[in-house]
Amino acid sequence: MEGRPPSGLPALLADLVFPGRCLGCGQWLFPGEGGPLPVCRDCLALLPSFQEPRCSRCGIELISEKDTCLRCRAVEHRFSSHRSLFPYTGMAKCLLQALKFEGRWRLAAFFACRAAEELHRRLDCGAPGVVVVPVPPRPGHREPDAVERVVSRLAAGGFVRVQRLLQRSARTPQKTLGYEQRKANLRGGIRVDPRASAAVPVRVVLLDDVFTTGATADACAQALLEAGCALVDALTLVMEE
Repeated sequence: MEGRPPSGLPALLADLVFPGRCLGCGQWLFPGEGGPLPVCRDCLALLPSFQEPRCSRCGIELISEKDTCLRCRAVEHRFSSHRSLFPYTGMAKCLLQALKFEGRWRLAAFFACRAAEELHRRLDCGAPGVVVVPVPPRPGHREPDAVERVVSRLAAGGFVRVQRLLQRSARTPQKTLGYEQRKANLRGGIRVDPRASAAVPVRVVLLDDVFTTGATADACAQALLEAGCALVDALTLVMEE
């Protein structure tokens, strides 16, 4: 049920009694509506999804190709496969931006639950020896980024095993670059933490927030493979198409 709080209710009391406005339509939410999410039921139903078939390597929807998309046929990825929870559009884009830029930290629990489902369904992350490794943020972040908040929820909930194996040095922001530029920009910028090099597992699932070209996942996978990892898959919260 949607609507506005009773007229005259002080703003402070409203903040305590009501979970706030829906991030999608802006309507007030009543206690319990939307569960842990600041989203009404109608807007939650608008979350986009991928249609099958999807590329076996990067996970993008296939139109006329079979098994592998044209981009992956031209690029030799270092990760074995990638899957994303949502296309980066509509309500999924709204939720991720709220988590990353608006301090809506309880959204981390939502993405963590969806990530856990995907990990166990598609990547068999419950198999012995498989761990989740978060993609590290660029240096200079003063607080945990979206990836760290999601992976912390995964670890706290006992969904998966988590190891923070990677380090990242300062580089030009990836969003301003094309694929080849991204690869060059990341070259040597991501490495396995020397203190953790002896603990690199046989199989790893990388976790990142956004998949654009795959350059970041490739750089992370390369570092892990060189450190002794045998197989690297990737999972992201959203994928740009």
